[in-house]
Amino acid sequence: MKILITGSNGFVGSHLCEYFSTIPEYSVLAQIREKTQNLSTSIETIIFDLNDDLTNLDLSSVDVVVHCAGRAHIMKEVESEPLSIYRQINVEGTLNLAKKAAKAGVKRFIFMSSIKVNGEVTANKPFTPNESVSNPQDPYGLSKFEAEQALLNLAQNVKMDVVIIRPVLIYGPNVKANFKSMVNLAAKGVPLPVGCLDNKRSMVSIYNLIDFIHICLLHPLAKNQIFLISDQDDITVKELFTKLAKVQGKKLIALPVPKVLINYVAKLFNKDAIASRLCSSLVVDTSKNVELLGWKAPYSVDDCLNLMFKRN
Repeated sequence: MKILITGSNGFVGSHLCEYFSTIPEYSVLAQIREKTQNLSTSIETIIFDLNDDLTNLDLSSVDVVVHCAGRAHIMKEVESEPLSIYRQINVEGTLNLAKKAAKAGVKRFIFMSSIKVNGEVTANKPFTPNESVSNPQDPYGLSKFEAEQALLNLAQNVKMDVVIIRPVLIYGPNVKANFKSMVNLAAKGVPLPVGCLDNKRSMVSIYNLIDFIHICLLHPLAKNQIFLISDQDDITVKELFTKLAKVQGKKLIALPVPKVLINYVAKLFNKDAIASRLCSSLVVDTSKNVELLGWKAPYSVDDCLNLMFKRN
């Protein structure tokens, strides 16, 4: 089976390339945007950009596309009209590639979407894959939702299957952005104002995510379905910082600072978005993955953190 992995230099794409290239039954074709981008292993590459018209793109040998490429969520947006840029890459670029794949005879198109399609916060109940509860709050989430709808509509008129995966916060080796910041804070061994952060967050390690994608490559019941993915091991933010400190040989000193005070101080420093993520809950229901595909996360959060830091 030949698997085209787009966004091969990104966090998820690079881990997927590394994993699938070790399996003899699979042949990996990694998409890069320019010749100067190199992968860590000797994997076959193909050069194209989602902004290209893809007229000359040959996908005739590809069986499955795992589409990770796209314009990622940006905390400090500088574009005056970000939605148009997101749509150009995440919607139009994705649909153009999917049409090309379908025409070439690709059997399945796996789209890495985002939990931002559902929204930013859960209150009384977890997010589910049900399309009726989709509630994107920013241009990135809206572009992912629109891409999902375009792909599902396309699947009704072609022989190619579509599988949509909405991951929550992804973590693992070489992770960046917010999770990397939490890792660094926990490693300092200084008191942190997280003692009152009893709100739960769903996360997914790169190890569990890859295992789920592997299932979605071939499982017949994944056809034209939407899935939410997590470690199925939800923890509070305080517990997360405790675990991050412990795995790095530190002991967390958790100060019992009320959430209202955290939000107030964050607002003074224009860090509202970060405070919201720390103080709010975001939990997903992955029962569909178990019931439909028989998938249960093979690794707990503790397992994943130990693997991430290579500790037994």
